[in-house]
Amino acid sequence: MTALIQSWLAERSKQDERRFREKQAAYIDLLEAYHCAAVEGTDEASKNFAPWQMRCELVAPEAAHRAIERIVETNEDWEGRTKAHDELKSAFGADFWHCEVMQARRPASATFTFA
Repeated sequence: MTALIQSWLAERSKQDERRFREKQAAYIDLLEAYHCAAVEGTDEASKNFAPWQMRCELVAPEAAHRAIERIVETNEDWEGRTKAHDELKSAFGADFWHCEVMQARRPASATFTFA
């Protein structure tokens, strides 16, 4: 019975790690596309954002979806974009620090706030 439980826990841990890596890759690629779109300002760079947005929709929680949508909606509104940018950082940060993989990695005394 112990071996069965240990096997199940090990498999669950592998799945959690895989989900974490998928989110991490999606978030990093989205942020890189976001940066390129902002710096280059070309149609091609802007269009490169969409596939990563969709990938994040597959792996991210609802708060991250809303934050990404706000980034898209505030393209010409600098004040709104600043708020949307902060929402995106908070959503990504909260998602990472609440996932089981990061819970296991962070020290018990660590506390983080995202502004």
